[in-house]
Amino acid sequence: MAGDDHSLSNLRALCTWHHKQKSSREGAAAYAAKRRAIEKKFQRGEQHPGLI
Repeated sequence: MAGDDHSLSNLRALCTWHHKQKSSREGAAAYAAKRRAIEKKFQRGEQHPGLI
Protein backbone atom coordinates (compact mmCIF):
# COMPACT_ATOMS: atom_id res chain seq x y z
CA MET A 1 0.00 0.00 0.00
CA ALA A 2 1.28 3.50 -0.81
CA GLY A 3 2.82 5.34 2.10
CA ASP A 4 3.71 2.15 3.98
CA ASP A 5 7.37 2.03 2.90
CA HIS A 6 9.38 2.48 6.09
CA SER A 7 12.75 1.49 4.63
CA LEU A 8 15.77 3.68 5.48
CA SER A 9 16.04 4.98 1.90
CA ASN A 10 12.44 6.24 2.10
CA LEU A 11 12.76 7.84 5.54
CA ARG A 12 15.47 10.35 4.65
CA ALA A 13 14.72 14.07 4.68
CA LEU A 14 14.47 15.71 1.25
CA CYS A 15 14.30 19.32 0.17
CA THR A 16 11.11 20.39 -1.61
CA TRP A 17 12.62 20.07 -5.10
CA HIS A 18 13.93 16.55 -4.52
CA HIS A 19 10.70 15.51 -2.81
CA LYS A 20 8.73 16.60 -5.89
CA GLN A 21 11.12 14.71 -8.17
CA LYS A 22 10.88 11.51 -6.10
CA SER A 23 7.09 11.74 -5.76
CA SER A 24 6.71 12.36 -9.49
CA ARG A 25 8.84 9.30 -10.34
CA GLU A 26 6.89 7.11 -7.92
CA GLY A 27 3.55 8.41 -9.22
CA ALA A 28 4.54 7.78 -12.84
CA ALA A 29 5.64 4.24 -11.98
CA ALA A 30 2.35 3.55 -10.16
CA TYR A 31 0.34 4.95 -13.08
CA ALA A 32 2.27 2.81 -15.58
CA ALA A 33 1.74 -0.32 -13.45
CA LYS A 34 -1.99 0.42 -13.24
CA ARG A 35 -2.22 0.91 -17.02
CA ARG A 36 -0.36 -2.39 -17.63
CA ALA A 37 -2.77 -4.21 -15.30
CA ILE A 38 -5.79 -2.75 -17.11
CA GLU A 39 -4.36 -3.57 -20.55
CA LYS A 40 -3.56 -7.12 -19.45
CA LYS A 41 -7.15 -7.62 -18.33
CA PHE A 42 -8.44 -6.81 -21.83
CA GLN A 43 -5.88 -8.77 -23.87
CA ARG A 44 -7.29 -11.38 -26.19
CA GLY A 45 -6.48 -14.97 -25.31
CA GLU A 46 -6.70 -16.05 -28.92
CA GLN A 47 -6.62 -14.46 -32.34
CA HIS A 48 -9.74 -13.11 -33.93
CA PRO A 49 -11.25 -15.77 -36.28
CA GLY A 50 -11.11 -13.37 -39.22
CA LEU A 51 -7.35 -12.92 -38.76
CA ILE A 52 -6.40 -16.60 -38.76
